[in-house]
Amino acid sequence: MIKSAINLAQQFGDRLAACDYGKAWDLLSPELKREYSPQTLQTTVEEMISYGSGPIQRAIVMTEWQYPAMENDDVVWLYVALEGEDFGEAVTVIVQ
Repeated sequence: MIKSAINLAQQFGDRLAACDYGKAWDLLSPELKREYSPQTLQTTVEEMISYGSGPIQRAIVMTEWQYPAMENDDVVWLYVALEGEDFGEAVTVIVQ
């Protein structure tokens, strides 16, 4: 299960790096799909990296990260680093 979760988190980060927000949105939970549209996801990511001079160049799932306490339905929390030429950001992927 953990390996599948890591693969899912990597796919999400890779789709963000490829600016494929529709396919990244497809990986969200039903609850998050109601909260975010693909356009809202795009706007959120673009605002997050706007201080940088270019796009996300790569996404890396960090497996050696200090995770916060999980909720009862959580299987795993994964931290996905999003790197650009002159910035570093991240998203947290929670698999339930």
